[in-house]
Amino acid sequence: MNFPYKKVGVVPKTGKPGIQELISKLSSWFRQNGSALFITEENEFEAVQRVSREDFVNQAEMILVLGGDGTFLRAGRLALNRDIPILGVNLGRLGFLTEITVDELFPVLEKIKTREFSLEKRPLLQAQAKSGNQTLFEGHVINDAVISKTAIARLLEIETRVNQNFLALFKADGLIISTPTGSTAYSLAAGGPIVFPTMEAIVMTPICPHSLNQRPLVIPDHFVVSVHVQASENVSLTLDGQSVHLLGENQYVEIARSPYHLEVIKSPFKTYFDILKSKLRWAEI
Repeated sequence: MNFPYKKVGVVPKTGKPGIQELISKLSSWFRQNGSALFITEENEFEAVQRVSREDFVNQAEMILVLGGDGTFLRAGRLALNRDIPILGVNLGRLGFLTEITVDELFPVLEKIKTREFSLEKRPLLQAQAKSGNQTLFEGHVINDAVISKTAIARLLEIETRVNQNFLALFKADGLIISTPTGSTAYSLAAGGPIVFPTMEAIVMTPICPHSLNQRPLVIPDHFVVSVHVQASENVSLTLDGQSVHLLGENQYVEIARSPYHLEVIKSPFKTYFDILKSKLRWAEI
């Protein structure tokens, strides 16, 4: 029985010790199992085919991530418009998206080969920076959209509306609007809740609010969140820590459900709760 995905793109974190040896082993394994492994041309690894980024996106039937959550987010942005399934292999320590360890990698590939695996469809968000009815910047959000200061300054006054109804004037260092997948990232560090990654929800978490009465909030993702920063000088909108737009005067941010999903290949050996217990050390006494 051959591997079900014939063309597998790999997105590695460069500079990791042993990464070349691992890619060589993977390339050999995929060849033996009727599949081809390839990589984008800006990466220089031996024993693996290099293709353009456009060909990578158009040809990949599955993406294999070798790195941490940042590498996973970079790979996820390549997969969005084609629903390409992603398998994340963690080469670091703390990683909620890259849930497979290196020791588990080849046993997991064998499980995929025998079709003993499941796909998890995770909802995403779409963020737009607007001026009036004109969209100036937009992108899809796997983890979070962060509205924050670009320099040390006074607290921001962040007027937030849900479905055009006024919600709050957050006085804070910023506001994190995250997907359930991103609830274990920056939002969690800022005091936000952990939300199961397949739930259809939007998590809003103020960053260091001036008032302790301003708490994180979870709402359905069919709602639309509008954010206007009063005196928006030196304020940025950052998507997944990778794409940045400086907000100009009279610009505002609109967050809504994305038409895309992220398809994650789940580990056949552990659940999401096992990952939480391990990463957050809940099982320690």
